[in-house]
Amino acid sequence: MNIDTKLLASTILGTASLLGVATASAQHSAPVDSAPVAALTADEAMGSTLSSKEANALQALITDDWLEKELSAETEAGVLMTVRATYAQHVFEPIWTKKGTKSLKRARADLFSYGIVASDTSGDLLDNIISQRFDGKTAVARAEADLRLTAAWVRMASAVSGGLSDNGEAAASKTDQPSQSTVQKNLVDAAKGDADDILSDMEPTHPQYVRLKKELKHYRELKAEGGWLAIPTGDAIEPGDTDARVPALRERLEREGYLEPESWTDALLQTIGLEDGVAELSNATGNKKDASADPAMVFDSELEEGLKAFQRHHGLEDDGVLGDKTVAALNESVESKIDRIADTMNRWRHYDDLGQKYIWANIPSFMAEGWESDRMEISMKTIVGMPTRETPVFSDQIEYAVANPKWYAPVSIVKKDKLSKLAKDPSYAARKNFTVIDRATGEQVSAASVDWTHPASAENYQLIQEPGASNALGDMKIIFPNQYSVYLHGTPGQSLFDKAQRTFSSGCIRLENPDEMAEWIAEDDPVVSKKDVEEALEGTKPERIDFTNETQIHITYMTVTVGEDGTPFFWRDVYNEEGGLMMVDKYAPLYVPQTEEEMAKTATSRQKG
Repeated sequence: MNIDTKLLASTILGTASLLGVATASAQHSAPVDSAPVAALTADEAMGSTLSSKEANALQALITDDWLEKELSAETEAGVLMTVRATYAQHVFEPIWTKKGTKSLKRARADLFSYGIVASDTSGDLLDNIISQRFDGKTAVARAEADLRLTAAWVRMASAVSGGLSDNGEAAASKTDQPSQSTVQKNLVDAAKGDADDILSDMEPTHPQYVRLKKELKHYRELKAEGGWLAIPTGDAIEPGDTDARVPALRERLEREGYLEPESWTDALLQTIGLEDGVAELSNATGNKKDASADPAMVFDSELEEGLKAFQRHHGLEDDGVLGDKTVAALNESVESKIDRIADTMNRWRHYDDLGQKYIWANIPSFMAEGWESDRMEISMKTIVGMPTRETPVFSDQIEYAVANPKWYAPVSIVKKDKLSKLAKDPSYAARKNFTVIDRATGEQVSAASVDWTHPASAENYQLIQEPGASNALGDMKIIFPNQYSVYLHGTPGQSLFDKAQRTFSSGCIRLENPDEMAEWIAEDDPVVSKKDVEEALEGTKPERIDFTNETQIHITYMTVTVGEDGTPFFWRDVYNEEGGLMMVDKYAPLYVPQTEEEMAKTATSRQKG
């Protein structure tokens, strides 16, 4: 599914569902606050006779569960209860004004900037519903149109916010006036004329989302300009080589801003003249290390630096070599990148309250960052789970850390990684500082006395690695108890952090500098301090550090991030999570060398421009 040409889940405005974008998001809850609203009149509170045919029709539709039939699969029951209460407070009169419907149309148009695209026909459908709301031939038609406008707003709000939530009850008011939930107030204000402004206020405010929104606009502009062309496959090209595909590589890097445009063209044309230059450009030899070859075909140092920058921003080793993995990344289409940005924006919508202080550990970027008050204060490289032992995506709260931890090797890891080594050489246990415990007796036994080839040996014997240089957890682990038994920890294998793609763990997240992360968590804790962490690390035995402040942790899967300088990073989809997007334009159209006439025209335009 191409997010830039279709909906995240279904048609934005369909006949049966007026805004079907929030089905995947509805289960994610947003907090409810309260705002004062005018009290009901005595007659309204007593349920006086309805004052219009539309009110009678609306009451009948709502009583007949129209809202549940239309929206129950897309939003929670509390939201529906709030919508019903909104109409009840308005004595079942239609709530959508002409000003409100104009603002709803503006809100629909704004969906494009949020990474949500309406279908081609939904605009006409919305116009028809608006027309029916004010000019319908029957009261029932006018009443149902009002409900359809409300359903459209609910879907839009759910799509932009990541899912509406309401418990259907009024929160306590700090004034003497009755209160209503934000959902109810927003619906009423939208119907009066503020639908577009309200949607804007419901967007995530995380710096990453804000930067992604800017990049979405930028990449759509690149698409409007024609995007870029794919580089033909072939043997690897290294700096200093001469190859017929170099012009295609140069043009590709220029299009996305990794290389200044046409740096070699003017110099070449000034040296040999326009006519001769065109002839030279058309004679691509494709031979490597050919000193007499066309300068346009030479992989020079400037091109190397541009390629390295591209590689760094795409989760690749920045070796400056045009190999298969780099070609695949270069050949991803602009449409695919737009899809990925929109998908990442949608993922951010599901994180409503990250907390005042939190750790953001993003799997594809192999980074963990410490944030406080919307400002990043610490960051470091990570190692995450292998594709066969994926690190899960979830949120939790940090509870404690352990300096100089022991490692109680899980049965699964003993089976997969340790049994073969122990069967071959039982002294492996002593060399790696493992104590072997017989689970039946609780007694320590010699590794040499165990038959490690027995199928049940992993279940029968516990391997405990003592603190020290070889300990798999390094000198610190940070715990947030969870069903996955995943936590943050160090590692003796520091050299692995030099790799671009770091999927080497069994599911836990290894930190490049876990000591610094623990110290950062303790910085504003009222009970423990950074010094307590430092002193615990000076010892040689395990020491637990209990944190009393609230530090959240969010393990996410975002394949696009944007640096503080505004430059985007398109990370490798290491767990193939994006397969569900079914991006129809995954690869750019193939680059085709220009004819002599086309090259002459291009060269002339470059000289003029």
